[in-house]
Amino acid sequence: VPMAEAWPSAAQVDLVTQRRASFPMQSLVTSIDWYQPQEVVRGGNAAPFEPVVSPSIRADALAAAEALAVEQESHALLIWRGGRLELERYWNGHGRTTRFETASMAKSVVALAMGAAVQAGRLRSVDDPLGRYVAWEKTTPRGALPVRAYLEMASGIETPPFGGPNDGPYWQYALGDDLRGAVAHWPDGCAPRTEFCYANANTAMLGWAIEGATGTRYADWLSRSIWQPIGAGDASLWLDRAGGSPRYSCCLIASGQDWLRVGLLVLNKGKVGGKQIVAADWIDRMTAPSPANANYGWQIWRGNPHNPARTYGKAIRAVVPAKQPFARDDVVYFDGSAGQRVYIVPSEQMVIVRIGQPQVDWDDSALPNAVLVGI
Repeated sequence: VPMAEAWPSAAQVDLVTQRRASFPMQSLVTSIDWYQPQEVVRGGNAAPFEPVVSPSIRADALAAAEALAVEQESHALLIWRGGRLELERYWNGHGRTTRFETASMAKSVVALAMGAAVQAGRLRSVDDPLGRYVAWEKTTPRGALPVRAYLEMASGIETPPFGGPNDGPYWQYALGDDLRGAVAHWPDGCAPRTEFCYANANTAMLGWAIEGATGTRYADWLSRSIWQPIGAGDASLWLDRAGGSPRYSCCLIASGQDWLRVGLLVLNKGKVGGKQIVAADWIDRMTAPSPANANYGWQIWRGNPHNPARTYGKAIRAVVPAKQPFARDDVVYFDGSAGQRVYIVPSEQMVIVRIGQPQVDWDDSALPNAVLVGI
C-alpha cells in the first residue's frame, strides 16, 4: 500500500510563505489585485444610485456620522433611508467604481445565495444533512450534521490557533491552494449544535453545498441568482487555485454601492423591484437569533440583545465592543474584520455601508447610533 502523500506538500508551504511575505497588511482593503487567481462574478450593471438633495436625516447627524467616518480612516460611507440615498462620501481618491476587499462581509452573501438555491428548489432544506450536497462529506460526522448547523456557526468546527506555521491549517486555509484539504485539518473542538464557534470553514462548507445543490460554480450561481438581479456591477472572488474553490468566507471584491444593493436585498425581505429572488421567510430566519448565539443568525450578526463585548467563540481572541446599545432593537449587520460593515435597520428602512482602513478599536454601535439620533 503506497503511503499517502504528506499534506501540505513542500510546494504548498512555499506558496503560503510567498503570499505571506507580500501580504499588504496596511492596504488589503484596497489592494484588490494583490491576490491571484480570481474569478469574476458577472453583474447586471444597473444605473448608480444618486444621493438626494434634501435628506430626511438631520444635517447635524449626517455631519457627525461623516466626521466619525473620517476619524476611522474610512474609504466609503453610504447611508440609505426610506428608498433614497441620503449620503454618499468617498475619501483617499476612491469613488463609486472603486472595488474593495471587505473580508467576512462575504459570509452574509453566501447565506443569501443559499436562500436563492432553496427558493429555486435546488437545495431542499437546511435540515438536510450537509453530506447530501457535499459529496466528500457524505459518510463523515460533519456530513451527518444539518446544513443549518453551518449557517449558525455551530457545527463543532473550531478555528485553529491564529497564525501558526505556514504548514498549519490556519495559513493553508487563508492563503494556500487546497481549501478542501485545509478544512479537513481544522479541528472539531466545539460542541455541535449547542456551542457557537465562528469558523471560516463553516462558510466554506456552505459554499460547497451550494455548488453541489445547483451543479454550478459558485461565481455563476451568485451572478445569476443575486448579483445580476440586484443590478450590481462585476465583482470578483479569490480562488485557492485556477479553476478551484472560492474562499467563500471572505474576499468578495465589490463596490460600496453594490454592498448597499446587497443590504437592500435584506432590508426588502429578498425582493428586488417586483421580483422575489430570495424568499421573505428565508430573510426572516436568516436574521433571527440562532440557538447557540442570540447575536448571530445565519451568517449575519444581530445588535439585539445588547452585547457590550462581542466575541467570536473560544478559539478567537478578538473582542468587538458596542459601547452603547444600538438605538433601534432590530439592527442586523454584515461584519468584515476590523470595521468593514453593512448595517441594516428595518424599522427605519435604513442601510449604512462603511468600508475603510482596518480599525482595531472599532465600536459597533457608534456609527449607526450617530445616524439614528438624527431621525
